[in-house]
Formats: sequence, structure tokens, C-alpha cells
Amino acid sequence: MLNEPTGSYQWLLFIFAVVTVSLSILGGRFSVPSFLLLGRWFRWFLFGAIFAYALKTFEFSLRPEWVHFLTGFALWFVIETGYNWIAIKALSRSELPLFPEFYENKDGDEWPADKRFIELKDWLRRESYQQLKALKAELFEGTSLRASIYESQDQLTRIQILFLPKRKGGATACFTISTHTKEGGRIITDNLILPYGGYYPENWEMCRKPLIGSLVRLSSLHNKRLLKLKIEPVRVDDDALEELNDYQRILERLNTEIGFLVPRPRQEEEGKISQEGRYRLWKEMWFLAYFGRSFE
Repeated sequence: MLNEPTGSYQWLLFIFAVVTVSLSILGGRFSVPSFLLLGRWFRWFLFGAIFAYALKTFEFSLRPEWVHFLTGFALWFVIETGYNWIAIKALSRSELPLFPEFYENKDGDEWPADKRFIELKDWLRRESYQQLKALKAELFEGTSLRASIYESQDQLTRIQILFLPKRKGGATACFTISTHTKEGGRIITDNLILPYGGYYPENWEMCRKPLIGSLVRLSSLHNKRLLKLKIEPVRVDDDALEELNDYQRILERLNTEIGFLVPRPRQEEEGKISQEGRYRLWKEMWFLAYFGRSFE
């Protein structure tokens, strides 16, 4: 790789850097998860290439170029792992609720004024989905999660549209499609991009596809899963707000019992997430960031 003329290699690095930055910007602006994933891989390879180039240029090492590249590649893994562990520890010690409680949103800001979201709302209307509730959950002062719950005409399927706030304003929409079974279980298909790392009840059939940014495609996948699993869906009579908060409580209780979360009386001293939970969360962050899937 480094046997190429220096000028050519510099241009190659420059082009690689431009593509890396462009993928990240476009992926964030237009909410294209595959662009963000590719951008991370490009960034990783770019770091390894720049590291090898620096060692070669400044003659810090006389080992083969491929050794320099692999060393840089491994170094980036160590750096990002360290950053992720710091972030997980900060999350564990923070006041940020891991399973926030939702309340009815009466502020009139449940649906962002964005062309993509307006088209999404139009699709829901065409498919005869009815909005049940507009909800909100406070993360910390000035920042909230917003959610809209829709139900199909036959009352067998509910769609939760969760609006995640972006750092520079605006929002990203994630979708959770759920169907209850006659046996008391749930079939859930979502495209949540946030790492979870915890456990789900045994009678919940979970499928997470963060690279599917389209609700139309995700809904089609959910319907295919229902046919494949050969389940008998039942109507959901629970209030949308009560169901979502019950969903949160079930997950929090289960993950505390299994050991992913630290029991509340010990959280002030040890943090919210146990050591096993932090390791699982770290794995989930890597799998989501670089493979676009959950590790389970």
C-alpha cells in the first residue's frame, strides 16, 4: 500500500477522508443508518492508513507497512473501546432514566414539521392507522423523548414512533411494531438505533433491524414474521399510555432480577448498570455501530 508514490497516497488518503466525512454528514442529516455504518468502517480504515503513513513518513518504525496498518487498526479499537466504556460508566452514574416513564403530551409538538415525517404521517393515514396517543418522557431538563402511538384498523397491531432528539436540533424517528398473541406473548419488530444490551421476557419474539429506516419496509417484515411464526394475534384493549409504561416496568424489573441492572437501593453507590450489564451494553454498541444488528 505504501509503495505507491507519496503524492498519490496522500491524495488517496484525502479522498478517503472526504468520503468518510460525507457519509457521516449525509447519514445524520437524512437519517440513513447504512451511511452512518459505512462511515464508521471508513473512519476505522482511515485511521489505520494514516497511522501507517505517519510511521512510514517519520521513520518511527521499519516494520512492513501492513504491520503498521494492522497496529493502527487495533489501536483504534482500543481507543473507541475506552471511549465507549467511559460513556457507559457515565450513563450508569447519571440521572438519565434508563426506562423513562411516559406521560400524555399536551404541548402540541408531538409531530416534527419535516417533509419526511409528513410523508410518514400520510402513509399511516392511507393504511388506516389511527393515532391513539401522543406521549412524552423527560430525559433531563429541556430534553424529552416524544412518541406517537398508532393502531391498525383491526386493532391487532400497534406502531410506536419514537422521535429521538439530535444534538444539533431536529429529530430522528425510530419505529416499534408490536402484536400481542393469544398465549400472552408479543411479537415485536423495531429499528431502534440506541443500544439496549439487556434481556427480554422469554415469550417476547424480538427482531431489531436498525438499518431499515423505512416504516413501510419494517411493517412488511413484521407481517412476514407473523406469517412465519404462525401465531394467532389478539386485539389490544389496554390504553396506549398504560401499555407503554407497563412495557417499561416489565423490562426494568426483569433486568434487575437477572442482574443487568443494580437494585435501586445500591444504585447510588454502584451505579445503575452492573458489570455484566456494562459488558453486554459495550458489545451491543459495537454490533450496532459496525454490523447494524443486535448481538443476540
